[in-house]
Amino acid sequence: MSNRVLVIGYGVSGKSAVSWLRTQGCDVVIADRQGGEGILLDSSAIDLSGISQVILSPGVPLTHPLVVQALAKGLEVIGEIELGFRFLRNRCIAITGSNGKTTTVLLTVHILNQAGVKARALGNVGVSLTSYLMNLDPQDVLIVELSSFQLESMQSRCLDEAYVLNISPNHLDRYHSMDSYVQAKARLKLFLKEGAPLFVSKQILETYPDAFAGAEGFEKELAWLNRLRYTQWEMPSKQSVQAAYLICSRCGVTDEDFLRGLQTFRKPAHRIEWVAEIHGVSYYNDSKSSNIESTVHAVEKFEGSVILIVGGLHKGSSYAPWVRAFQGKVRQLIAYGQASSIMEKELASHFMFRRLEKFADAVRYAQSEAQPKEVVLLSPGCSSYDQFRNYEHRGEEFKRLVCEAVREE
Repeated sequence: MSNRVLVIGYGVSGKSAVSWLRTQGCDVVIADRQGGEGILLDSSAIDLSGISQVILSPGVPLTHPLVVQALAKGLEVIGEIELGFRFLRNRCIAITGSNGKTTTVLLTVHILNQAGVKARALGNVGVSLTSYLMNLDPQDVLIVELSSFQLESMQSRCLDEAYVLNISPNHLDRYHSMDSYVQAKARLKLFLKEGAPLFVSKQILETYPDAFAGAEGFEKELAWLNRLRYTQWEMPSKQSVQAAYLICSRCGVTDEDFLRGLQTFRKPAHRIEWVAEIHGVSYYNDSKSSNIESTVHAVEKFEGSVILIVGGLHKGSSYAPWVRAFQGKVRQLIAYGQASSIMEKELASHFMFRRLEKFADAVRYAQSEAQPKEVVLLSPGCSSYDQFRNYEHRGEEFKRLVCEAVREE
């Protein structure tokens, strides 16, 4: 390993990469857009003399001026996820997609562990690979959530199998076209070991057959699966269950053990999560929704009238698909934040529409407008970073505001 390493981005993955590199005796230089004590501002003015390797956090694109400069100098540039994979010898199974990745990863790990198969959830799910290296167990089956950002800077053929759940417009503020986003996801097949399988959904097979040539479908029709009640909010999606079933069965889990584990699983927070009922109005938190399709999916879950709170940081996609998808379901759209002006232009002529700048004002306005038997749904369809640290922060604030109203009763 090179001795002097530059780490760009000092979030969760950046910090764990720095810690791991230092245990390996590396002299680490840290750069971040926020700067700080002992941390350089990540500008192209940084002197790369003596640097022989650059490690990127997922949020740092390959087009970043400092990265471009490093590549021009012939330096090796890899992501934190690639750094971690280079030191792992475990069985590694990757999951990617535009929606449902985290739930599928956590469901799979839960069922494997319940069935006696040691497994860990790593990657974009919140636990970095380099942090796992600090206390790894070679017996663990690693279920790794990979984002398109992480796939951009991977290099190693390290995966024993991989799954692509779905692809819908997302991150078009980073990718110049939908095709470039699809190609970023399709890079997954480059990191499979020789002969390792790639499994994809029916949607992928039908919509992007060339990008995922040679892939197999994972959505098998299972009689017992069709009997499950997918209208229950605590249940993961049918697609998540189908992907998890194939992974678990390939790891030796029986159908009986799979069903037993499925029955004790609960989705993580901020995914169509029931919050409260006030004066006959039900409140649901779907703060994890950060793209167009995930908001459509959430609205489709409800049969009655919906007051929908959307907005946040615009990611480049048009909101026009919502016009048809929400007809007869969404009584009023309430948009907040940076994306609200774009939403107003595209949607205000089709729905009762209210634009507000602050998130708290949007929630309070929804409370004032909702009628008994209606649903107030937070499903933003945008990134949270205009007013919040992350989607969890946004969801917790929504729950706080709703529960504040309960206490005032």
